[in-house]
Amino acid sequence: MRLTPSLALVGSGEARLSDAYDCNVYLVDAPDGPVLVDTGSGRDTERILQNARDAIGEPVAAVLTHAHADHSQGGPDLQDRSIPVVAPSPSRELLALGSDDELGITAAKRDDVYPAEYEFTNYRPDRTVEPGTNVSVAGRMFEVVRFRGHASDHVCYVTQIDGKRACFVGDAVYPDGSISLLNVPGSSLADYRSDVSNLEGHDVDALLPGHGLPRLEDGQECIEQAAAALGGMFTPPSKT
Repeated sequence: MRLTPSLALVGSGEARLSDAYDCNVYLVDAPDGPVLVDTGSGRDTERILQNARDAIGEPVAAVLTHAHADHSQGGPDLQDRSIPVVAPSPSRELLALGSDDELGITAAKRDDVYPAEYEFTNYRPDRTVEPGTNVSVAGRMFEVVRFRGHASDHVCYVTQIDGKRACFVGDAVYPDGSISLLNVPGSSLADYRSDVSNLEGHDVDALLPGHGLPRLEDGQECIEQAAAALGGMFTPPSKT
């Protein structure tokens, strides 16, 4: 599903663009070839790749916002196809050694978010990037913004797409200004309060969340709305 000339939504469980357990998987064009942002649950990676081919072209790399399975488990399939996976440095240990408890899978199965038979395959990313730095992936520059709260390893990626400032925000913030605070290890309201300022004043046009509809204009309004709620005394609206 093409969103702009250089950006497509190629996976989404909610839209049934791909497996029902997939997050939103985006594809952004880059000088050296298209880059996936997040990889889905790993249950039907080929469908995501075919959507990518139809929209822009064969991906040459993937970047992860965090290690939760619906965002990261397509990674081993991509590596099998010689597509390297780039992860935030805090995700390295979770991807390689994280248990079902640490990754929130135990709780997700308990609450029927994941099926009982779902299994997480630990793996090592091909490359890690540091939060708070600017990195090049396939010739495209991304600002890696630390934004913990939903998960202890969570980052967002800010880049220019077709003349607009776009933020792949993962599960940190949604277009209605809500957050995603979970009752699992690594999810922390204190971290949300600490890190929301990292995206304040970023002049984001397109807010590209890990679930639900993207917002292609006025994305900064959503971030500022979440920041205002996190500055109050009551827990902000939250969804998964």
